Amino acid sequence: MPTKPQRHWLHPQTIPRGFLRLYILTMLSRGPSTGYSIIQRIDERTDGVWRPGPGTLYPLLKSLLTEGLVRATNPKGRGGSRTYSITPKGIREIEKTRRLLSGVGRKEPVMSRLFSDLLPGTVLVPMMVRRYRDGVETFRQKFNEVPEPDRETPLREFRLLMETQIRWIDSELRAAGRSNKSN
Repeated sequence: MPTKPQRHWLHPQTIPRGFLRLYILTMLSRGPSTGYSIIQRIDERTDGVWRPGPGTLYPLLKSLLTEGLVRATNPKGRGGSRTYSITPKGIREIEKTRRLLSGVGRKEPVMSRLFSDLLPGTVLVPMMVRRYRDGVETFRQKFNEVPEPDRETPLREFRLLMETQIRWIDSELRAAGRSNKSN
C-alpha cells in the first residue's frame, strides 16, 4: 500500500511579510475564488510545503475588503461561501507592487550565489536540478505573456544558455564514462 508523502511545512515567518497579501490579489486578478480555494491553491502550488491557515487567510481577506482591494459576493449566510474578487483599486495595487518587485530581480542572482555558499554540493546540486526544472516550466508558462515582437531575444538567449549547458553536461558525462571504464 503506497504511503502518503510527508508534508514539510514552512514556518510562517519564512514567508516574506506582505507576500500572502500580494499572492491573494494576484490569484483574484485571474478570477474570483473562495477563501478555502485560495488555501487549497497555495497548498497545491507549493506541493504541500506551505498552507496558510484560516486564522491567517480570513483576517487578511477582511483587511483587503476594508481597504477596498477586493469585494465579496455571495455573502455568508445559510451555508453559502463567500466568493472574493478583485476591484480596480486592487489591480492598481498589484501593478504598483510589481513595479517595486522588479528591482528584486536584479538582486536575486547575488542572493542565490551567497545562499549557494551555505550549502554543500550534495544538497545544492539536487536542489538546483529541481529549481531548473521548475524554472523552465515557469518560463514556458510566462513566455506567453511577453508581447510578440519581444519574444525572439529571450528565446535566442535561452537557446544559447541551453546549448552551453548541454555541451558542458556532455563533457562531464564523457569524463564520467572514462573514469568508470578505468575502474
